[in-house]
Amino acid sequence: MGNGKNAKERTRAPIKSVDETGAWAFLRDWRKLLYPAGLAGILLVLGVTVAVFINPAAIGPTLPISDKDIGTVAKFDIRAPISFTVPDVESTERKRREAEEAVLSVYDFEKDLGTENIRRLKEAFAEMTKVIKEHNSLLQGDGQPVEIGKEEKKGTPNGSKEKTQLKKVYLKKVESKPDKLAAMREADLLSARETLDAKLNAYKNNYVRILQQVVSEEDFIRLRKDRFSSKTLSAITLLIERTMRHMIVKNRVLLAAERSRGIMVRVLKDGVSQQEQIVGSFSKILDVEEALLRLQQTAVLELSDLPGPIRATIIRLAKSMIRDNLSFNRDEAEKRRREARQAVGSLEIRIQKGAKIIRDGDLIEKTHIRVFQQMKKLTEVSNALEMAIGTILLVIFMLIITIRFSAKNIRAFRKEAKDLLLMGLVLFIFILSTKLWYWIFGAVWDRFRLFPLESYYFAIPFAAGAMLVRFILNSEMALIFAAIASIIAGLLMENSIGFAIYCLVSSLVAAWAVASAKQRASLLKAGALTGLANMVLAVGLSLFAGDLFAHGFETLFNVIFAFAGGILVAMIITASAPVIEILFGYTTDIKLLELANLNHPLLKDLIVQAPGSYHHSIIVGSLTEAAAESINCNPLLARVMAYYHDIGKVKSPNYFSENQRDTSNPHDKLKPSLSATVLKTHVKDGAELARASKLGQPIIEAILQHHGTSLIKFFYQKAKEKGDHEDTVKEEEFRYPGPKPQSREVALVMLADSVEAAAKSISDPSPARLQGLVQKMINRIFADGQLDECDLTLKDLHEIARAFNRVLTGIYHRRPDYPESATKEREATERRTKSGEFKAASAKKDGAEKPADSDDKPEDLKRLGM
Repeated sequence: MGNGKNAKERTRAPIKSVDETGAWAFLRDWRKLLYPAGLAGILLVLGVTVAVFINPAAIGPTLPISDKDIGTVAKFDIRAPISFTVPDVESTERKRREAEEAVLSVYDFEKDLGTENIRRLKEAFAEMTKVIKEHNSLLQGDGQPVEIGKEEKKGTPNGSKEKTQLKKVYLKKVESKPDKLAAMREADLLSARETLDAKLNAYKNNYVRILQQVVSEEDFIRLRKDRFSSKTLSAITLLIERTMRHMIVKNRVLLAAERSRGIMVRVLKDGVSQQEQIVGSFSKILDVEEALLRLQQTAVLELSDLPGPIRATIIRLAKSMIRDNLSFNRDEAEKRRREARQAVGSLEIRIQKGAKIIRDGDLIEKTHIRVFQQMKKLTEVSNALEMAIGTILLVIFMLIITIRFSAKNIRAFRKEAKDLLLMGLVLFIFILSTKLWYWIFGAVWDRFRLFPLESYYFAIPFAAGAMLVRFILNSEMALIFAAIASIIAGLLMENSIGFAIYCLVSSLVAAWAVASAKQRASLLKAGALTGLANMVLAVGLSLFAGDLFAHGFETLFNVIFAFAGGILVAMIITASAPVIEILFGYTTDIKLLELANLNHPLLKDLIVQAPGSYHHSIIVGSLTEAAAESINCNPLLARVMAYYHDIGKVKSPNYFSENQRDTSNPHDKLKPSLSATVLKTHVKDGAELARASKLGQPIIEAILQHHGTSLIKFFYQKAKEKGDHEDTVKEEEFRYPGPKPQSREVALVMLADSVEAAAKSISDPSPARLQGLVQKMINRIFADGQLDECDLTLKDLHEIARAFNRVLTGIYHRRPDYPESATKEREATERRTKSGEFKAASAKKDGAEKPADSDDKPEDLKRLGM
């Protein structure tokens, strides 16, 4: 056997000679040219489709946007391609006016105004009382010295003259004789009173200044005669307090316009607002005239014991200090109205995406024109061509990079033309169907309006594409499709990151759920699981947007429609998967289950025509299934491949040892090269039967590849022994045409095929001998390079060996001892078959099944399956 580059050329030579003949070579050359062109065309179509659908103006109707269109009839239904808002000028102005009118007039209530008046009154009275007290102190006859000049310090008018007079009076009092004292007292008092009145008159201006009120001469004289008594002060204070505690306006007529809604009263203290209150009833609000009338009434009731003249003075003085304490604050009111107006934002007409703005036959109004103008402004851009070209480039570049990265770094990525074509077609249908579902749901919503429009979006079957790709191809391809589809879905749904996440997670759950679908009913279960995941996503998106509690019913509808979307995904896949299987020739797990039925016509023919091969295929199926489970392959695919890998033997069953029922061996009459040709023919015959029965490309590939380019060693050695010169025997003539196994499942069939055939030749199949046999056969196939083109690792080979040992030990378990007659019969049978059948079995398996070949080297590979 050869090695290196020459070995590869020799092994591929037969294939090349077959493939490059006639029309097939011509078609293959054309396919090499058409493949990149077709891929580029698919990418361009996808990019253009996305660019068209994310630019609503490209597919929207011509909008009536001119004022001339007002009053005309709409010629078709017009829906909103996007969600947008239109400024509502009239409603905004109306609301702002209403906000202004709702602001109450602001009045300031100076609650401490009466207290301030009383304070000034008391201060003025205190000043006059002080003058009186100082004067009285000078009239005391207690021998204390006269404070000369005190009046001058106070600024008393005529101070020197009064000082001289007082001094004379004092000296007279001191120097007078006791008998004259009584006579002189009356004259002194009269003089002192006149002097005090003069001093009080002199302080009138100070009194008026402190009081800040005009006091008539008459009233001042009465107060002076009353000596500004505390009783008079208390009476005036009482009247002021009783009156000024009410709200007093200058004129109640000003409040007439506010009677229907009330006023806002600010209670001021030291000019600062302390609190505000709404006054709706004006019954307790007085005008100045009413306040003065109440003051008069209070005086009549409370001051009846006072003399009339002084009471009149008290009333007049109190009235002079009564004024309005509730005044309209125009500046504050205007400020609040401006703030209320500004607080009302611009009102907008909210148009939801898909909403029907006008129906066919409706009259176009001014509001419609404004809506259409805004819609055109938002959807129609000046650089639409640049945006379209940019979108196409982005989509194409994204797809190319994704495909290149996956082909280089993802081991299970399938870059065959058929697989990429399927991915492109499914993605194209995904884009179209997203818009189609949008239109359908929009029409349903417009017709019934039972649920919010956005709730329908959750029912769009975003996950159908990823589920279909996983169901037809594999998980890696589904992951790539989900990533691309979710980005495009976000673009189609108004650049919504929420729906992009919804599509991605839903697609991944759908792909994961359908991985274990082994029958049609399993698709519905996968759809239900996808629906449950969609429900969780709908709740999560509502929480993210803060709408879960604010819009509880809408969230409930979103959840219901999200689950319906999962069921819809299952229905779509159930209907479309068989079509894809027929159009593209794919073999799904459900199709494999049908093929795994042992009542299939081909298997029935095999059990009748070649029962030994049938039994051998069943055992190989068990071996491959166990090994596939151990290395995470597709166990069902591997088992079905094993069932059909030898169906070509039905055309010449007697040339294979497992089907020879007597001692005659047809190979004894044939040349070794012809025997090898007969053995190789069963591969070609099996592929033809598989194509005719439409078993699917994976099964056909397993039939063609399960022997790879292995050497039919028995007949090769036999030819060398019979030939005169070893050089005349070409090794290529004794090798299978191949190709070598391209997938792990086919490699498992190759390994299990050789191991099972060799296991039959062991007379005493103990576990230890079976383990050694498994190790030897795997090492031999590996060393021959038959596993070079599949992605099995050494770790996988160890797991495969363990699985083979486990299954073979169960099949060839130790049996109880039989009676002597049965034992002798069994030994005789073994002697009869040892010479012929063992050789035929060795011939069938290219000489590799002989357990005791001396050319095996134990150091080739370490022991497997230990």
